[in-house]
Amino acid sequence: MRFFRENRAFLALLLPFIAIPWISLGDFHLLLFNFSHNRLEIGGFGIEMGTYPLITLVILLGIGIALTSALTLSRFYCGMLCPNTFFAHLHTLFGKKKKSILSAIGGFSLLSALSSLLAFSVVAYGISPDELIDAIVHLSFAGWLFISLSLLMIAEVYMVQGWYCAYLCPYGATCAILPIEDRLTYRFDDPNINCTDCGGCVKICPIQGLDIRHGFDIRCIQCGLCEKACEKTFAKSPIDSLIHHDKRSVLKAGGRGKGLSIAVITIILFTIGGVILLIDSDRLDSCRLENRALY
Repeated sequence: MRFFRENRAFLALLLPFIAIPWISLGDFHLLLFNFSHNRLEIGGFGIEMGTYPLITLVILLGIGIALTSALTLSRFYCGMLCPNTFFAHLHTLFGKKKKSILSAIGGFSLLSALSSLLAFSVVAYGISPDELIDAIVHLSFAGWLFISLSLLMIAEVYMVQGWYCAYLCPYGATCAILPIEDRLTYRFDDPNINCTDCGGCVKICPIQGLDIRHGFDIRCIQCGLCEKACEKTFAKSPIDSLIHHDKRSVLKAGGRGKGLSIAVITIILFTIGGVILLIDSDRLDSCRLENRALY
């Protein structure tokens, strides 16, 4: 139960993310960047769009959402909403058990199933789920894309998890270069020098070379595994943990100030303006479609 409680934010986001591609309103989906039929389906309406405008629209929305999240949620996203952190928690949960063959197979199977489910949902935003299932069966482009994405997720969990977060993740790099001093973070607080130097917080950290005891490190992904390791060390002691999470509001995780608010509003307005421009009916000859081949 504790695992689900600690990951409730990710699970609350995951469920609608998986469900949205399956929801249809009339002849069209709730939200689908339909590359196979060259149209954007949103709210039960179809808007005719070519492949390149669709790609541009996806990139624009991605950048807009990433920048807005980095300026508001900051690394809270990394610790609570990122699939990579969820997989790290799940991997650690299985690691607590005895390393038997059945335990290893069970953990790998569960992580593989979740990775495949997430990969399917990601690809299903670009092609309808029914067509995607057919593509997987016949191993067409979308099918191979799903398989490749699934394998990459599984490999990332078992091989380069922390290294990816520290050095390759574009969202982490965005958070690192933004001029925000007041970040939501875990802190090591030991005024009475109770630390036993067990090194548990360093060993469990997915980021190689990161030591929470040395103070704030921009590479920290806010996974909270160090806090759990410290709690385990002091389980039979009156001390709860020497590592604590900053309890301030998540909405202020990215910092405070009028400049920050202006930047967020500006990014949102530019993103909305770009989307409106891309789907403008006069420019694209948009129409209500009837699931027929475009001409």
